[in-house]
Amino acid sequence: MAHPQLLRYPLDIIDSTTDYMFLEVMEYVPSQLPTFAAGSGKRKPGTGTDVFASAGTKAKQSIILPIPNSIASVNRTGWGESKISALAGAGLKAAGLAVDAATGRVDDLGGSAVNFASRELQGLDGAGGGFDLYRKYFKTQAQRAIVNAVAGTSIGLNDVLGRQAGQIINQNVELLFNSVSIRPFGFNWDLTPRNIKESKSVLQIIKTLKRTSAAKSAKGANAFLQAPDVFRLSYKKGTADQKYLNKFKLCALTSVGVDYTGSGIHATYNDGTPIHYRLNLSFTELEPVYAEDYDDNYNDAGF
Repeated sequence: MAHPQLLRYPLDIIDSTTDYMFLEVMEYVPSQLPTFAAGSGKRKPGTGTDVFASAGTKAKQSIILPIPNSIASVNRTGWGESKISALAGAGLKAAGLAVDAATGRVDDLGGSAVNFASRELQGLDGAGGGFDLYRKYFKTQAQRAIVNAVAGTSIGLNDVLGRQAGQIINQNVELLFNSVSIRPFGFNWDLTPRNIKESKSVLQIIKTLKRTSAAKSAKGANAFLQAPDVFRLSYKKGTADQKYLNKFKLCALTSVGVDYTGSGIHATYNDGTPIHYRLNLSFTELEPVYAEDYDDNYNDAGF
């Protein structure tokens, strides 16, 4: 029996004025390895899709469901605390100079090294007893290393400097961008079929979600598994997008939960159909949301 191309619940109350959720089953297309090639990863503003990874894909099946019981989206960007001392900064600059010399980007290593040392020493000399401070720093480092090695302690450098001079190493703490995040989404529905047709539709929807979220065995080989299908999600109002609600990128269906006793007891119609289902779906987008995914107008909520 062929799989129905369009499944819906409920059968009779979704029309051109109704808000609903539209789930489209798509074949997963691998994104391939990232490269520096021109145009790699280019996006169409406002679509949130990589035009190379998703070009030409068509929905294998579609599911219409009511707007979920809860609608929410959270966009996160990773920022974290970063620390680097002036001594470490000088070391990095010196290491960079050495790399430039090794790769032929510095013609006169000796002159460059003298200029570098001169700049660092001038800054150190103007720091007010800078030389003494750095002598104390290296002496304290040596003392701490010896005591920790002999006594098995874990004395910190700032512990010693704070007690001896009332100073600690300035780590130049700064909040820096360090990562992007992939958005998860969770939805739940109460399904209460009212007749035989709706009962069959609910059964088909549940089975379709289970089947499409499952991994596929590679034909002719038991050493590999193919990725499950993915989903294109959208909130709709009639045939148009519901512009006041968030958009989605392609999503993986990571969890399908079905409670066949939604009312807390086992209750069925005469043919055995449960009176009340609770359907819980968890999705995760396949890629992060980037600034380029947004267009320049403010006519919709975007991602």
